[in-house]
Amino acid sequence: MRRRSAAWLLMLAGVAFGAPVGECAAQEAGAGAAAAGERNGHGNSNGSRNGSNGKSSEPAYQDTLIDGGRLEPDIWTGEVPERDAGGLPRGLRVDGIYSNIDRNGISATQYGVGVGAFLATPLHGAFSLDGVFTNGPDSSIATLWQRDVPFDGGWRATNGLGNLNSPTIDLARLQPRWFLPTSPMLGGLTEWRDPRGTQVTAGVGEPGVYTGLYVPGFQRLGGTLATVGGQMALTRNWSAGVQYAGANDVTSALQRRDDARQFSTNSFFGSAGWQDGNRRFQVNALGSHNSVDGSHGGGWADAYIQDGRFGHGFGAFYLGSNLAWGNQPVGSDVTGAYYRVNYASRQWLWDATVDYAAPLGDRQADASTFASGSTRYQVWQDLGIGAGGNSRFDGNSAWSAYAYVENTWPALVNRTQLYGASNSPKRDIGVTANQTWNMPAGTRLSTTVLFGRYDDGVASSKQVGLALFGGGDITNELSLDANLQWMHSTGDAQPTTLFGNLGFTWRFAPQLSLIGNLYRGQTRSTFPLQVVSPIDEIAQRPEERINDRGALLILRYETRAGSMAAPLGGMPGSGAGRIVGMVFLDANDDGRFAAGEQGAANVTVVIDGRYSTRTDAQGRFEFPAVAAGTHRITVLPDNLPLPWMLVNDGRVEIDVAVRGTANVDVPAQRLR
Repeated sequence: MRRRSAAWLLMLAGVAFGAPVGECAAQEAGAGAAAAGERNGHGNSNGSRNGSNGKSSEPAYQDTLIDGGRLEPDIWTGEVPERDAGGLPRGLRVDGIYSNIDRNGISATQYGVGVGAFLATPLHGAFSLDGVFTNGPDSSIATLWQRDVPFDGGWRATNGLGNLNSPTIDLARLQPRWFLPTSPMLGGLTEWRDPRGTQVTAGVGEPGVYTGLYVPGFQRLGGTLATVGGQMALTRNWSAGVQYAGANDVTSALQRRDDARQFSTNSFFGSAGWQDGNRRFQVNALGSHNSVDGSHGGGWADAYIQDGRFGHGFGAFYLGSNLAWGNQPVGSDVTGAYYRVNYASRQWLWDATVDYAAPLGDRQADASTFASGSTRYQVWQDLGIGAGGNSRFDGNSAWSAYAYVENTWPALVNRTQLYGASNSPKRDIGVTANQTWNMPAGTRLSTTVLFGRYDDGVASSKQVGLALFGGGDITNELSLDANLQWMHSTGDAQPTTLFGNLGFTWRFAPQLSLIGNLYRGQTRSTFPLQVVSPIDEIAQRPEERINDRGALLILRYETRAGSMAAPLGGMPGSGAGRIVGMVFLDANDDGRFAAGEQGAANVTVVIDGRYSTRTDAQGRFEFPAVAAGTHRITVLPDNLPLPWMLVNDGRVEIDVAVRGTANVDVPAQRLR
């Protein structure tokens, strides 16, 4: 059945790509301009306008090159010079994939075919297909989207089929403290919106989890997951919504074992929110019935008030035991409250938070108070200082803190940071210096130096580390990216760590490119000791030493057709540019990708709510031909590893210039 579905999707992509629709007005205009050039160029040398001697008083027209011929090639035609200019914008990408990963002496090789296609239509929305079909142990993945379909009354619809995440209403996502998780599933969904604020969503499928380091896969967990919900604007300020999620004979995504216990759930969520320009209040209720533990309920309320330069957020929560949403557990057995305040001016930026959480029922844990804060002062234009810290007060109190100085120089931006943490008996202290270098256009370079000491009460070690990230467009056809991390340790608490990653893209023909990624790693831990939560214990540093290497090679064929008059998100006659970017795990919370930080792979990125792509193994994404102007990039958080959260809900606005390349990096930060 899976193979037949894959064949059907491939056939649909081929039909979409090969169906031109009419001739392009821009093509006709181009032909007219060429004819005018013939009439007004060298062909008029025998004519005369003034004088009786047959000579013109004006010089004959001479063809010239814009900017002396240095203008960048047209984004669309430069990549695919031999194209069919007629019809709607459409494209096709086919990848031949080879991957080999060796971890601790155990080798695994995968072969596969990747396919991507899109077709932009004015009346039926934007179609996009993204799939990878491999010989791996997990299911291949494929997703077909139909986005932004217009209907009467201003309604817009988005439909998805294949490997996707269960839908939720907006009120369930607008949560500063608690939120409902979405579940990866193999199935379908639909979402409808109108200009008055009404939203209807529904989805059904088999839950699962995404797998794979280089080549994505999907492990099915069995059972059925279904969800349906809606919300509407009751008045100018009030909105309300409800959602249902039901799971039948499913297993938890946290227990991927053949003998995992099956269960069924029915969960209901209700929410009402009030909002004006500076204030927002929302109340939420959640109830679930689990076939194993019975019925449970809970609720929470949140508020946010913007008062000039001050922002205040506060709320309270009561969550009963063993709450679930679909096949996933949610925060349970806890009650408490929180308050947050932030301030922003031209020079000052600071925030503070106090959380109180107490266990419910028979849970054997202490009530805790969690306090956190950070501040930054811009001394002058090229010098900033800041500090921050977190503390948990309970039966096993812990803290972490940092302070930094950030200098902006003509050659680089340097951030020197001192950090320390204690969670008895473990202690961690260190200093890092991150440099983001000012490089020529098309190139990038950042470096990091680290010195530290770690002690867990049994063994201790001193560390010195270096990290480097750099890359760029070596030629018009070849681009390279390299990420290297090295840490040498003395003592037994943490051995030497080595990580290297080299990626390249070689466009050796107009429609063909070779993409590679080489990986080598020897590591035991990734992040320094930190206190990030009022209720969760700090994770133990893993004791298993990982020694692995990997290689990924992709031979890609890519072609586009249709008129340049309609690039992604554009109108007839509009110019186009390119958007490239990265979704990355911002370990030092400075909003810039630094050496030693990691990209987030297999994360969905959507432009203007219509066109989507996935990040590659390094967290990079690209939209090669979009209309000039302002665009909205949205990153879907569903595949981010915990406990990472997207800044500003993953939304970024970016301006694209005609024939230009706009770079955008989207950071994900750990919840403080």
